[in-house]
Amino acid sequence: MPKILRKKPNYLFLISSVFLLSFIIWNYHSSWLVSQLSLETAHQGLVTHEKTVKALYANTEIVLTTPVEGKITMIQEEGQRFRKGETLVSILPTGIDYAQSKEEALVTAPISGLFYSYRDGLEQVITPENLMNMDLSGLLSQVESRPQTENLQNTTGSNNDAVSKHFPVGKMVNNLYPSWMFVYLENVDITMIKDDTVKFIIENQEYLGTVMKISGQPKGAVVRFTQYVKGTTENRVKDVIWKHKASTKGLLVPVSALCTFGEEKGVYIGDQGIIHFKNVKVLDYNESVACVEGIPEGAQVITNPRKGIAGLAIKKKT
Repeated sequence: MPKILRKKPNYLFLISSVFLLSFIIWNYHSSWLVSQLSLETAHQGLVTHEKTVKALYANTEIVLTTPVEGKITMIQEEGQRFRKGETLVSILPTGIDYAQSKEEALVTAPISGLFYSYRDGLEQVITPENLMNMDLSGLLSQVESRPQTENLQNTTGSNNDAVSKHFPVGKMVNNLYPSWMFVYLENVDITMIKDDTVKFIIENQEYLGTVMKISGQPKGAVVRFTQYVKGTTENRVKDVIWKHKASTKGLLVPVSALCTFGEEKGVYIGDQGIIHFKNVKVLDYNESVACVEGIPEGAQVITNPRKGIAGLAIKKKT
């Protein structure tokens, strides 16, 4: 029976095919990997350290009341400053004891300060003295149970409406005394220290204050500012920005761009169409950006680096 001759495999062809297939797969994977990368230009800027926190304000306030029953007429405008003794409100008596009287009774400023016709019912509750001396948990719980701002116009309808004796017609705020604040820190992982100087941005203005008291329940701190804080009479509760650490100026890259290999820190950049790893010195960082040294301004930084991207070709994005 004749022998069947088997054809020897072409090893060179097989090896070449494997290499070609591997090259195609590697090239495809590299192209796909590069297409997933994002770049951002390193630029000059500030690393800020800020937290948005809830604050409750206390000012030196005096509630004004009518000396008699009668019809009121508002004379002065909201938020204006008046000297002690200046007339704010006039009342035409209408009670039994004053039925025949046509002489107006006046409400005058008991102190120099800002006049407001509305109140929130907390003027004699949330005070600087109470923040320092009373149990904060019980004191602050009263804020939640209070109604919103009680405006005189909403209560009485309009000017010339009759009101009873000792009816509250507004308040005076001493804006030469500093504002105080309780700042809530329940959802903040940073603490304040008693007697520290702190900075806040309120309505786009920066204010300095001193930490006077630390509270565990509710978690927070009592802060005394160096001056009256504008807008705190109109809105007793509001969100503010706490600058808990000084800012750093320099070259910024996204925090996500930083890579750590042992003790080395660096970023991947696109340089002349090729991805390179560059060691950097991190000067400062926050949740979003880092201030670094070691790369030039304008460098295209990979914001989502991955293993194996060094040496790959990449098109510079504009």
